[in-house]
Amino acid sequence: MSQDTIELVKVLLVTALIMLVGTLALFYLLLGIATFGQDLPVIGDLAPYAPTDMIPQLVDMRPFVVVGAVFLVVCGLTLMLSSLTLDMATALFAKAAAMLLAAHFGIFAGTWLFVRLSSGNELSIASLNRPGIALLAFFAFATIFRNAALRGLGAMRFAIAVLLILLGPVVLVSL
Repeated sequence: MSQDTIELVKVLLVTALIMLVGTLALFYLLLGIATFGQDLPVIGDLAPYAPTDMIPQLVDMRPFVVVGAVFLVVCGLTLMLSSLTLDMATALFAKAAAMLLAAHFGIFAGTWLFVRLSSGNELSIASLNRPGIALLAFFAFATIFRNAALRGLGAMRFAIAVLLILLGPVVLVSL
């Protein structure tokens, strides 16, 4: 495993952890405000931000599906071209998307922990299958399947590029 991959794994874990802590802090702060600061004029209605009401937004993967589909097409198109800048852009985007998904996992974990500690209820973690697949896919495109690495396959890269371009619409309609 390369040093770059090890550093990316560290960043993803730290991102998930700090988002978990931040989510817990936010929810306990909101609980305190709802309990002790109800008469404050600056505080609006906090009901839409209750942890259990945020679950549908946390498990809605439609934006990530669209981004993933477009990313596959972009990777295919840039693989046909020869540009270090485009290769770097796709690799950085894959890392950023993986980091955003790691943050998503941290926020979900913080929400789960808050609900577990405050009410004793459990949240279903089955809804994390799709974000998990997306995280693995973006991680793979940030490390193993970088365009720069795929260029070393010679003419085979064009077949891979066509496959990636065709996978974009498949991902869009199937997920």
